Amino acid sequence: MGCVRRFFVSFIPKHVSNRVFLNIYHALTWIKVPRRIREQNYTFNCEQLKSEKWNIWNSQSAYIENQNEWKNIRFGTGSHHNMSYSGCEVIASYNAWKALKGSGSPEQMAKFILDYETHGAALQGEFGTSPYAIKKYFKKNGFSVAAAYGDDHTAVDAIDNTYKVMIATVYNDRNDITKQVHTVCITIDSKKGYIVHNAYLVNKNGTYVESTPYGTLAEAIGHISKRETKLIYLIGIGC
Repeated sequence: MGCVRRFFVSFIPKHVSNRVFLNIYHALTWIKVPRRIREQNYTFNCEQLKSEKWNIWNSQSAYIENQNEWKNIRFGTGSHHNMSYSGCEVIASYNAWKALKGSGSPEQMAKFILDYETHGAALQGEFGTSPYAIKKYFKKNGFSVAAAYGDDHTAVDAIDNTYKVMIATVYNDRNDITKQVHTVCITIDSKKGYIVHNAYLVNKNGTYVESTPYGTLAEAIGHISKRETKLIYLIGIGC
């Protein structure tokens, strides 16, 4: 039974192409979050985000690292219905926007959530947001955007050599789909290296923090989870 289980949990990350996986993922965006729910969520999130004592609103250099603490922020509808469970793509997008624009506010974050609930939430947000929707969102808003499937190494390298801000979607475990998918923003500091944001890293004081700098993009991607990750999709974003 152990061998049978290992085969089934590894089938998607090992045998389903990144393109096919993302096409199926994106197809789930046709199941929309109802407009009434989106409007209720936006009003609630604006007030809730204003009440949180996070420094991301006050510091230009602060990114969202603490997704686990976003249980009170709504996203989509359904059994989980919160940013802690399925908001990583929204958080990665907000971090990328802030890295390029240097600004942010509770209202802006609430608007990010609303925009992705409207165009991009997969299965009403239960499965997060389609990475294709992220690419479309930034392109629509006037950014330079390039994207590559994880197994297209030439295209991935081209993005790495061109962009200082990237959004990576990975399998948390290349051998086990039940460990789910995670999406993060990666920024490049010219003096330090590649920094991963919102990778669930906690310092000795119990505070969620960005990653230590890595020397290469492959190293950064390899440390998005504590398991053996696999890159599904990489988006490079510039002004």
